[in-house]
Amino acid sequence: MVRYRDRIIALYLLVFCLPALAGPARLHLATLEYPPYIIDTGHGASGLTVEIIRTVFARMNQPIDIEFLPISRGQSMLQADLIDGFFSIKKTPERENDYLFPQHPLMQQEFVFFVRKNSRWHFTGHWPDLAHARIGVVNTTSYGKLFDHAVQSGLFSKLDSTSSHEVNFRKLLAGRIDAVICSRLVGDYYLHAMNATALITSSGPAMETAVSYIAFSRKRDLQALSRKFDQTMESMERDGTLDRLINAYQLPQARVPHARRKHLPD
Repeated sequence: MVRYRDRIIALYLLVFCLPALAGPARLHLATLEYPPYIIDTGHGASGLTVEIIRTVFARMNQPIDIEFLPISRGQSMLQADLIDGFFSIKKTPERENDYLFPQHPLMQQEFVFFVRKNSRWHFTGHWPDLAHARIGVVNTTSYGKLFDHAVQSGLFSKLDSTSSHEVNFRKLLAGRIDAVICSRLVGDYYLHAMNATALITSSGPAMETAVSYIAFSRKRDLQALSRKFDQTMESMERDGTLDRLINAYQLPQARVPHARRKHLPD
């Protein structure tokens, strides 16, 4: 009788107690390769944004797994609740309907136009400068409110959409497109990797400064997770952790803005 009772107690512990003792379930996060911020080493993810993500969730005592996916597939899987979160993407009204965004962004970046050094195309800060240029963009990527609005208004008539920044820069080198819009640091990374710094340059001022976020699934109630993420990011900002991470990666333009600061023009 005692042995039977012991077995019942052991089964109860196994079913009801051990999962709680094991801690929270692992979050399945996806990301895209976006060097130097997010790098697929072949043995896992690295880069500044990845370190920020890992540090935040470690402080939250929330285990995570990170998978690399193309941005369009990652967003589709997030919308279908096949993954828990995706980083990093821009916040747009359309995306806010589909995904749950925390208040605090991950990164702030300058977006610029890159052209061949012998090109007749130059950006002086006025959109009509490149209205008829063939501009390379990445599928489903937002480049900030100003550029997105210009695209929606039909100002740019020759957008050339591809799957990656690297493909865009190779097409620019080959003369198949006239310009590439890209984060300044990301563009510099690819140009150095391709030994193309003598052939391609950024043109004119930054066309916009934009911020990017992690987004969570809206199919489940992850509001508490999102709030805790914000609180943890703010504490890392206050205690200097974010600045230390940025300085370690030597990316002075990649500062993390405060969540309540206004980032983009209306």
